[in-house]
Amino acid sequence: MKLISFHHHILPNEKNIFKFLNLRENDIILYLGGRIDDNNLYPPKYVKYLRDKIKRLNPTKIICHNPWYAQKYYNKGILTKNTKIDIITTYYNYVKGSKLQAIDPTEYSNYEEGFKILADKNPNIIYAVYSTTTPPSSVDIDSDLFGENYDTNNVKYFYYDRRYSVEDLAILPKWEKETEFLTRSRNSSDGFAMVVSLVSAGFRNINILGFSAFGSDEDMSHHSEYICDNDPRFFGKKHFNLSTSESLDIESDIMKYWVEIKKISNIENYNKLMQGLKEK
Repeated sequence: MKLISFHHHILPNEKNIFKFLNLRENDIILYLGGRIDDNNLYPPKYVKYLRDKIKRLNPTKIICHNPWYAQKYYNKGILTKNTKIDIITTYYNYVKGSKLQAIDPTEYSNYEEGFKILADKNPNIIYAVYSTTTPPSSVDIDSDLFGENYDTNNVKYFYYDRRYSVEDLAILPKWEKETEFLTRSRNSSDGFAMVVSLVSAGFRNINILGFSAFGSDEDMSHHSEYICDNDPRFFGKKHFNLSTSESLDIESDIMKYWVEIKKISNIENYNKLMQGLKEK
């Protein structure tokens, strides 16, 4: 076993983090999020619609949140087998073997293999490993995780403070009279935090897929209930009702607002999804 050690940390709200990840200002970015975890939300006809949208977009950089979700984008057929992902973002604890916070973690029982599979598909893939708020005193990653021929110089590490306030990010009319709501500091989910960082750094062609960005009034009846190893924060609950420190419904409202003002683009389409579910 050979360890990759990191002795410095980079904050993602510094513009150099994106040079560090080989992103350029004029890149057409496609960021793939964790909504793919829910098997109910990607019926076959909708998958074809999304695959065609990606083909037309022709992104110059594809980022995916976590290697196990990347594998699912391939397995579902949203990404073609010849499509290469450029950057994988993943939480440091996961490369150290922590349990996944997924709807059904047994679906990803061998998730460590995904690191090698993606490196074989794109030998130049960047693994952007992060911690949130306070970095550990030492950061060591087993290079065997990525396969013997992978250039471990492409493993990057950074940390960030994931706290935000709504008033800094969006204008949400239905909450405009709730001062405490707007100003209160809250934790972001990891994927949302990276989208915020991309927006804050000034990238102008950010496209998202696999994020719940239709707003907090999205019908949850089609969503799956979490199993998540019977963790009481998740078990039996749906996406907007999880008992975690993040406000996933508010994140959805913010992303919907950003789509409306053309700060980002959402590849997903609610009407197409509903049509696909009816024809499933």
